[in-house]
Amino acid sequence: MQMLQNQIVSIKGVSRTHVVRPTPDQIQELADRYDLHDLIVEDVEDARVQDKIDMYDDHTFIVLHFPKYDTVKKRYFGNEFNIIMGKDYIVSFTSYETSHIAAIRHEFNEDIERMEKSEKFKASPYFVLYTMIDVMYDKMMSALIKFQRDLGILEDGIFGDKGLQTSLLEELLIKRRNSTMLKHMLFPQKEILTELHTMTEKLYGGELDVYFEDLEYKLDKVLGMIAIVNETTVSLSETYGSLASVQTNQVVSVLTIYTVVIGLMTLITGFYGMNVALPGQGNHSVVRLIIIVMWWVGVSLMVWSKKKGWR
Repeated sequence: MQMLQNQIVSIKGVSRTHVVRPTPDQIQELADRYDLHDLIVEDVEDARVQDKIDMYDDHTFIVLHFPKYDTVKKRYFGNEFNIIMGKDYIVSFTSYETSHIAAIRHEFNEDIERMEKSEKFKASPYFVLYTMIDVMYDKMMSALIKFQRDLGILEDGIFGDKGLQTSLLEELLIKRRNSTMLKHMLFPQKEILTELHTMTEKLYGGELDVYFEDLEYKLDKVLGMIAIVNETTVSLSETYGSLASVQTNQVVSVLTIYTVVIGLMTLITGFYGMNVALPGQGNHSVVRLIIIVMWWVGVSLMVWSKKKGWR
């Protein structure tokens, strides 16, 4: 039982534990310490559990996913949070390290030391849970603001002087995938927050209402921002596709004109490539005349196509 001793912090009667990438031994140690249900142990060990909230006789198990950004691959992936709350403890596991959890843990301990008697509800696992989710939503809003700025830069690139580039399309596809993933990752949390809000009303009356109402408001705001970036990304992708189609049609029309011009020139020279007697044969001046006629035909076709707006 000494393996996690340094990671368990007790303050004002509330025990708090956070472990990154827990080993089976660490999970079992905490399961024995807090008498956790076997199903919770199985879910914590399984990295493919969907967001949910399960209530047992003396503890609550919550699974949430928050996005973590891979700077190399430029994409978001899910950082799974497994949270177990009892009457006087809260245990959290994450798949990946997050500096925000360590920071709020230190700040929370300082706040608890200074809390007033009327704020006893703050020394509860549910208030610890609130601080964890709250800081992750704040982090999400900051990331989405940057996301919107990046989309603005992509929009300037699409309509810029350099024209359409393959790198722009690649960035748009990455952004579109990321916005869709964020939407599917965070939307299930609405139902979980509603259940948590109901639980806190039963346990603490109205003392924690304002905090979980704040979480619901922030989640709605985050989902609204995600909807905006998703719509913007789709719109930019469609705009890029339309501009690329117009550009392709222009190139094809120009190439078609050149093909017609070259075809007429080939037709003229083809007559004089036949192995039969032709007018002007043996006269060097006719060669110059043919070149002039070919030049005139080519220029005339180019001018005519330009007037018609074909290029």
